[in-house]
Amino acid sequence: MSHEISLPVKFLALMFVTACLLRPVAASGSADISQDWLGGIPENNQLSYEIVRKDKRIGFQTLSFSRDDNNQLVVDVYIRIDLKFGFITLFRYIHANQEVWKDGALQSIVSKTYNNGDDEIVDLRLEGDALQGKATKAKLPVRAPILTTSYFNPNFIRQNALLSTQDGRILNVEIANLGVDTVTTPDGTVDAVHYQLTGDLALNIWYTPAGQWVRTEFSLGNETIAIRPVKFSDLPPPASWKQP
Repeated sequence: MSHEISLPVKFLALMFVTACLLRPVAASGSADISQDWLGGIPENNQLSYEIVRKDKRIGFQTLSFSRDDNNQLVVDVYIRIDLKFGFITLFRYIHANQEVWKDGALQSIVSKTYNNGDDEIVDLRLEGDALQGKATKAKLPVRAPILTTSYFNPNFIRQNALLSTQDGRILNVEIANLGVDTVTTPDGTVDAVHYQLTGDLALNIWYTPAGQWVRTEFSLGNETIAIRPVKFSDLPPPASWKQP
């Protein structure tokens, strides 16, 4: 979800008990995606996703893109998850993050996360060849350049180390290209390249050849959570979004 989401043990146990695995489409063929770091940003400057468990929406994620006075790219990320049993909330996750990028290099990141009772932060800025500041689990300084787990930059899949937007940890990963799948989007089906990440961040992620992120799946216990694109108008109105 931005990111990786670090979930408590009691929630993982619940997911295991209620297991119902969603099976990804089998990959076929091989391809690669654009190296243009802006290739995944649509013309409307908005990416919207629903977060799904057992084919039922449990949350959503948005990324909004704009330019500041210095023509730097500003990326605002919001994630909300609510897992309920009837009227009882069993798990809640809220993440708000703002990143500033210049020429594909991270200039700053400020995030706050409410992780089911735990508060986590990242507040880092580029100083020379490193990111300095504070974060819940960062080992400072963080050597730059480095990409984050906000996924919009298609060069995400060409890295072996990533910065967690949730707590500032460095996540070491191995990435494999599993070929081309057909993925459903609000505008119809598209061909997308399927990548599998293992290591500190374990997930499957799909990008179009142009570099747009169109799907993610990751396992919790014996269950799979899917992040899939939707129209922004299908999500709760921004005025109702609670902050972490």
